[in-house]
Amino acid sequence: MSAQHRSSFGYKPALDGLRTVAVGSVIAYHFGAAWAPGGFLGVDTFFVLSGYLITSLLLSEWDRHGTVRFGAFWARRARRLFPALLVALTAVFIWAWLAVSPDRLDAIRNDGLWTLFYGANWHFISSGQSYFEAFSEASPLRHAWSLAIEEQFYLFWPLLTFACLRVGRSRPRVLTGLCLVGIVVSTFLLSQYDAADPSRAYYGTDSRASQLLVGALLAIVLLRWAPKTPATRGAVQIAGYAGAAFSIWAFATASDHDSWLYNGGFLGFALATAAIIAAIIQPSSAGSPLTRLLSLPPVRWVGQVSYGLYLWHWPVVIAISEGRTRITGIELALLRLAATFFFTTLSYYLIEQPIRRGALKGWTGRLAGPVAAAFVALLIILTTSGARPPQEDFFRADPGEVLRTEPPSTVPGVTTTTPADPSNPLPTRMLLIGDSIANSIADALSAEAATRGIQLYGAARPGCGMTTAVPLPRTSDVPTEAAVNCSRQTAQYQSENIALYQPQVVLWLSSWEPANHIYDGVKLDFHTPEGDAALLADFDQSRQRLTAGGATLVMLTMAEPAEFSDLGPADPELIRLFGQLNQLFREFARQHPDTVKVVDLARIVCPNGEPCPEVRDGVRLRPKDGSHFLDGGPEWLAPRLLDAILRQFEDPSSVKLS
Repeated sequence: MSAQHRSSFGYKPALDGLRTVAVGSVIAYHFGAAWAPGGFLGVDTFFVLSGYLITSLLLSEWDRHGTVRFGAFWARRARRLFPALLVALTAVFIWAWLAVSPDRLDAIRNDGLWTLFYGANWHFISSGQSYFEAFSEASPLRHAWSLAIEEQFYLFWPLLTFACLRVGRSRPRVLTGLCLVGIVVSTFLLSQYDAADPSRAYYGTDSRASQLLVGALLAIVLLRWAPKTPATRGAVQIAGYAGAAFSIWAFATASDHDSWLYNGGFLGFALATAAIIAAIIQPSSAGSPLTRLLSLPPVRWVGQVSYGLYLWHWPVVIAISEGRTRITGIELALLRLAATFFFTTLSYYLIEQPIRRGALKGWTGRLAGPVAAAFVALLIILTTSGARPPQEDFFRADPGEVLRTEPPSTVPGVTTTTPADPSNPLPTRMLLIGDSIANSIADALSAEAATRGIQLYGAARPGCGMTTAVPLPRTSDVPTEAAVNCSRQTAQYQSENIALYQPQVVLWLSSWEPANHIYDGVKLDFHTPEGDAALLADFDQSRQRLTAGGATLVMLTMAEPAEFSDLGPADPELIRLFGQLNQLFREFARQHPDTVKVVDLARIVCPNGEPCPEVRDGVRLRPKDGSHFLDGGPEWLAPRLLDAILRQFEDPSSVKLS
């Protein structure tokens, strides 16, 4: 390796500045900044940088020693990364023990164990934790997926580099071929994503390796080549500025569900990042505006602490949430940013820097500290959740699984038929169907009904609506596999439960209907004349099945989300959609007055409409997500809702729509 090439692999201040851009974009994305919808691509910037720097180190070491000293390499990585991770993990679990509801501790403990051993990305894939899910509070360790991919790269790439250089007799041809093949294969795997939820492709080491390998390929190229003429140096700088312009555009416009990203866009972004790196590391670029900007001392400092910023920012987002603080907007962003920099600075100057500068002397000292810390962290992880109350059934049920509720006086699995009293217009046998929201009130409603001599059964399908048409996600025109299966089974689900329970009244409570749907292969949008007509026709098919035995169908309106919950303020779009759905319920009841009634659950919970109060009579009705009734919420709602239902049957000739 020439002296010129060695210098190109030396410390470059502008690379710290590029780290600042990467971590800043990720933080902006996770803070919900509207101007950075593509900020998640900052992780890809980190991947390309890591591929370039690690491969540069390995090639330089091979050039000097003719081998790769694996132990020394992995020890350096461990000293650089592991202590800060252990401190962050410890803080997360102390916080979880103090602040998180008991039903979530087991999941956080498992996330922590996988994070500790750098397998978080595969754990999130296997456990079905979507990177893009906004319905429930995310794990405070979900961002560890990218740390896991990088650590897996640090573990295996030195071995592969050594093997390729040994086979190639110190020439990088075999290593170059491996990079090219890996980029092609990884890009192909990324393109096989699920449009409804691309988390498998997004998390996978195999599907994200292309960014790391682009960086590695850049290191190989710069090992053998450097721009020498003014024309080639100018071309490299132009490519760097073009890459910077593309990156800024992607940060400002890309969406995490954009199909173009998964079909070559991530690779294009990686190449743009590689062009930036190639431009700013050239000795001739020292005076360029881009290099000078990225080399400014404040910009460099943020890049130097970027690892800590990445470690801490996401747990801070979860801990200092809108739901917990009741703070929103710029005030919340500034509070989160201050906390992130506070913990990062403490970690950097009290933990990371002292260890990197030799606070642990000798092999014994180097091993003793991390091993002891690992045992402490593992102990904390294993003891922060013991025998805890299980998570609600509707949160952990598989989509389409039927969760049944039996009246208190009924032996589970045994059905008894109570004949109706002709002189009593009030029903004595009811069935509650719907999704997880229906299941969240089923036990309390059934218990309340039993005190009034009514047998109320529940048969809810969490994650499933009541249509045979297929609902679409709000962010995609491609239905999920679960949605397809749910819709395919809807007719059978309804008919079987009518035959099983023989109800006089069927209560319908479902939140999946206000969505765009696929009807016989055609997409129709919700709240358009065509879409609403198709949805009403779908409702009518359900009505015919549910009332075939003489039952009355009672459709319960959807309550607007609570003004605040543990997830933060209510989603305005969901409020609008539920309001439009409730209008359709009333229209449907007017079309079928003999068999359909509407009970306004929404006005029971939200008497004055929007905003829907979080607390009623001192009870937080829907604390976790603003939609599901939990804690004392079901017990508060049950008598009031049952009163409203029974009022519909006091005069058999009346049909009330309010």
